[in-house]
Amino acid sequence: MSRLRRAAVPAAIFAAAFGVRAAVSTEAWRRIPFLRWPVIDGADYADRARGVAAGAFWSQNMEIHPPLYGWLLGMEYAVFGDGTIWPFMVQALLGAAACVLLWKWTCGLAGERVAAVAGALAAFAWPLVHQEVQVSAAGLATFLVAAALAAGAWAERGHPFRMAAPGVLVGLAGIAHGMALAFVLVLALPLLQRTRRAAAACAIGLALAAVPPLMVCAHNAGVDDGAYALQANVGLNAWIGNGEGANGYPNVPQGERYDALVNEAYLADALTAAEHDRFFRRKTLSWMFAHPLRWLGLVGRKLAATWSAEQVDSSMDSGIFEDRLALDALAFVRWGWLAGLAVPGAILLWRRSPRRLAWLAAVLAATIPLALLVTSARYRAPLALPLIAAAAVALEAAWTGRRRLASRAGAALAGAAVAGAALSYANLTGVASGDYFAGDRQLGSSYARGQDWARAEEHLLRAWRAAPSDPDALRALAALYFVQGRREEALKWARAALDAGPASLQTLVQGTAILAAGRREEEIDAAWARAVALSPRDARFYARWGEFKLGAGRYAEAAELLQKSIALQPRSRTVQANCGGAFLALRRWPEAEARYRAVLDADPFHAEANYGMAVARAEQGDPQGAIRYAREAAESGHPDAPALLLRLGSPP
Repeated sequence: MSRLRRAAVPAAIFAAAFGVRAAVSTEAWRRIPFLRWPVIDGADYADRARGVAAGAFWSQNMEIHPPLYGWLLGMEYAVFGDGTIWPFMVQALLGAAACVLLWKWTCGLAGERVAAVAGALAAFAWPLVHQEVQVSAAGLATFLVAAALAAGAWAERGHPFRMAAPGVLVGLAGIAHGMALAFVLVLALPLLQRTRRAAAACAIGLALAAVPPLMVCAHNAGVDDGAYALQANVGLNAWIGNGEGANGYPNVPQGERYDALVNEAYLADALTAAEHDRFFRRKTLSWMFAHPLRWLGLVGRKLAATWSAEQVDSSMDSGIFEDRLALDALAFVRWGWLAGLAVPGAILLWRRSPRRLAWLAAVLAATIPLALLVTSARYRAPLALPLIAAAAVALEAAWTGRRRLASRAGAALAGAAVAGAALSYANLTGVASGDYFAGDRQLGSSYARGQDWARAEEHLLRAWRAAPSDPDALRALAALYFVQGRREEALKWARAALDAGPASLQTLVQGTAILAAGRREEEIDAAWARAVALSPRDARFYARWGEFKLGAGRYAEAAELLQKSIALQPRSRTVQANCGGAFLALRRWPEAEARYRAVLDADPFHAEANYGMAVARAEQGDPQGAIRYAREAAESGHPDAPALLLRLGSPP
């Protein structure tokens, strides 16, 4: 009977957790467009998943995000189809399983009664539920971390090869989200036994944990001049969270402020994703060492903000979910509750747990990278696991009236924690979604992806009214009307966007494309000329203006502009290749070859440069040279190279 009763506890936890997640996912699917048509990071994951579903397991470029979630989502797209609710049901299952795994880990940490409370808290925990019903890797990372904790407890004192399972799980969690790699601390716990057997177990676990990240790093090192890094934006995130101007709220709004950061790297001659990453890493470390006291104060603010529901609610789209979902109340266990209850719970856990070092390792693993990098809500989901365990200890102690809590000091501490948690849950500060996530603009963009034009227009107009001079909102409205064929309205909003952001590269590219469709050539040249006057040393303005001229068939003007861009930034292969294309169209073969050679010196497998060289050689009476370059172009995937080889009398 006891065995059946013990099996009933995890079964009940799983059923409750899955029910909450399935209900919230279903309502979110119906009422929030981000699940059907993701934006920001979700759009990156969805695009990557579509590539995986089509057979492109590895990206052709450096991975923007660690790839495991994109792989999982891609397999789900392949099975269920793109644009269905089923991937979120899979995430609900993984989330429910994570709650059971947390129960399993807490059993060894503090006993079965506390574990049952921890499982119940996890089933209704906002930090977990709201990540598992989004297009986000945080839920997958949390599941894998929970599995690693449970497997680590099972393996810690067994055969050394038992550490293989938690090692692999930590490695997989790391390629779901890089911060999860901090949980390698849990794999080092056997070293405390000070035996050869324990050292072997630790070595096996750490070695296997390193395999998945090293595979991703090796892929990134082989593409796009990549660095040996897990993902492309670690340096930028580090600067946003730790650089000058950081305040503990790590989000930078999408739009001009974010673009200005990226532009800073470009103007410092960091052109590729890997170079961007190195630039911001160096910048972050330089600032930290130059201002150590200011940085330590910033770390303190970020650690304090980790316990603040206000800070969590200011990041990404949590406010959108809370505002729009009736079933949001199902996830009633909030960060404030967990943080408040974890304070007395941590004290009790440290005093009585036979495995308190395992809990401490989990806490440190979850906290250290959050303090050093960024503390956005998405990245904190694994931190909830040790918090939930400690909070469960406090609740169980309060319920049973243990003597350790019966003292006045203990009772006062517990009362203060619960009161603070309740005030945090009430959210008396009224903080809504942060400015990183411009709610109406992103809702409008999401509805536009789904071709729900009426709702898209409603939200984008609301975003414009809130910020009438925001070029991003104006540009989004122009694009919305353009794709609907409402050309005059599109032209009006495109002009307004160009006036509001005359030196915004994205605005210029999209706005002038709309002007081109309306045959407003004079306005196009005026817009680009104004941008060049405002940013005369930024090579990209000349480059994109030259690309526009190239597309319009104005080859001499294109060549002139592209050469100006090259003079400012000679390392850009795209600009060099485009300039070669302009000279090719002008039949100026030696100048075209010079540009293509500049590209091939840096990248011998550049498809466009090899194809251009093949055409130039053929036109100058060198069929053998043309065939050689055409073959390289064909091997690099240029679509026109096989036809060129046939014309040259050589089978592709």
